[in-house]
Amino acid sequence: MQTKQELENWYEQEDPWDYTITEDDIYRKHFYLTVLEDLDGTYERALDIGAGEGFITKDLPAKEIHAIELSDTAAKRLPENVKRVSTPIGKYDLVLVTGLLYSQYDHRAIAKMATDAASKHVCIGGIVDWLRPYVFGELIRSFEFPYREYLSAFKVYETRP
Repeated sequence: MQTKQELENWYEQEDPWDYTITEDDIYRKHFYLTVLEDLDGTYERALDIGAGEGFITKDLPAKEIHAIELSDTAAKRLPENVKRVSTPIGKYDLVLVTGLLYSQYDHRAIAKMATDAASKHVCIGGIVDWLRPYVFGELIRSFEFPYREYLSAFKVYETRP
């Protein structure tokens, strides 16, 4: 499992995945945000678990945006409109988890955190072949699209009461 120190080392370089300059990542972000806006317009509260430097987080359609990020180095780069939290604070009508439900991360704990924090929608994104299978309620949207040399998925669940 990847350690906190490995993440700190990874984030020594700003934007280590080149999200801000890679066309596939710019498309992926735009795609996610379009799906979210079509679903609900604007959410009251959003939580991004594993937000990194806030590439997607900062533009989530929510009045209040929280981010959980293990790397202190990455979290120092979160935009001003994003509040870093160490654990969820109450319930969120939008919970986003992208690129984390993989075997190299504590995917069980991350999935449980997302389930426990969500009051309306849980959105999962990631490489199809790497995603660990979880269900967060009723699947209401599911997309697959080319992403770099992979196939990426974006799934939206409506949580169960």
